[in-house]
Amino acid sequence: MNIVASAAQAKHILHTAKQLNTLADRCVKCGMCLPHCPTYHLTRDESESPRGRIALIQGLTGGQLAYSDKLETHLENCLKCRACERVCPSLVPYGELIDGALTHIAREVAPQSARRLRLLNFVTQPATLRTLAKLLRVYQRSGLRALLRGSGLLKVLGLARQDRLLPSLHTVHPWQAYYPAQNTPRGDVALFTGCIADAFDQATSRAAIQVLTQLGYGVHVPPGQRCCGALHLHNQQPEQASALAQENLAAFGGLDVQAIINTASGCGATLKEYLALNPGADSFTRKVVDISTFIASVPWPENVMLKPLKARVAVHDPCSLTHVLRQHEAPYAMLRKIPEIELGSLPDRARCCGAAGSYMLTHPTQADALRDEKLSNIEQLDTRILVTSNIGCALHLAAGLREKHLSIEVMHQTTLLARQVIQAH
Repeated sequence: MNIVASAAQAKHILHTAKQLNTLADRCVKCGMCLPHCPTYHLTRDESESPRGRIALIQGLTGGQLAYSDKLETHLENCLKCRACERVCPSLVPYGELIDGALTHIAREVAPQSARRLRLLNFVTQPATLRTLAKLLRVYQRSGLRALLRGSGLLKVLGLARQDRLLPSLHTVHPWQAYYPAQNTPRGDVALFTGCIADAFDQATSRAAIQVLTQLGYGVHVPPGQRCCGALHLHNQQPEQASALAQENLAAFGGLDVQAIINTASGCGATLKEYLALNPGADSFTRKVVDISTFIASVPWPENVMLKPLKARVAVHDPCSLTHVLRQHEAPYAMLRKIPEIELGSLPDRARCCGAAGSYMLTHPTQADALRDEKLSNIEQLDTRILVTSNIGCALHLAAGLREKHLSIEVMHQTTLLARQVIQAH
């Protein structure tokens, strides 16, 4: 990555104290955000609410409050789910404000306190991430995992939580650059495969290709694509996020496609907002669409049949799909194409499950408290299948289900749809 070049691209998102104050001043302190904030829901602490955090940012950038670890912790406890942004009558750009404030603290106020997420060193390098996935697969299959778990060494090394989050890994295969349509051609689309999803959940991308080609779309999988940059953007590294955006814009830029499809809504939310990282991203962002939205919106060919599924399926709504992309009804619309399926939404479906990108690693107590509420709601639905649109949510929820010894399969809704497709003739 050319970090020097990307610094110029990202300069406009490195907010000054004055710019942060201007954004924060849009908040009228009405409190409409409070019932929708997951950390306020857990604590009933005003400093753990969007309104409270905005007041802290105003105090810090306006000179009324001195920096403290406690102040920064209140800001870092935010899951960045943006539920508050969706209900704000003053249209406060809260996601931009909280990321900008934390980056400002890390760069200008207290650079000595900046915390680095080690995971970021892997997701920017596809080859490194794939190698890691292969090694982890050997670790799972060789018996080494059971040995280390039994010895307690994982806990000593601080890796027990990461180990519990790991799904059962399968062989990582290389992608073709293009998959031709398997039915009457309707045009071409491109598929964004992501970083963590590509290493740990290729099944979803392969299911997407299966369904899309059956629907008559040729699928491009650009070899030059990289991580979307979401983890970097939310962990005070906007230059790296901008550099990754530039590489993705270059990888997809030369393709004549109707849509750029993502299967992980967290990635999709970032891709859709690439204009904040690169002013030339307009033509790219107009084409970005979540796969459920795309499939639900296109006519279904008469010669592609779907097998009935006599089962109750629980649907989890990720924050990125609900509050940022605002396409949370699309998975339901797509799955209703399956005959006899019974769909169940979770109570408090708009509340974050606690995964929130890297949050499930950096804030385990809060993340697990929010997850436990979701798991209780899932149990009440009496289902054996849970679908979700985001890889982070899937890993977090599946780990919780395993810990509770609940036999509920977690997958992307596209994977479930692909299982029911009867190949076209």
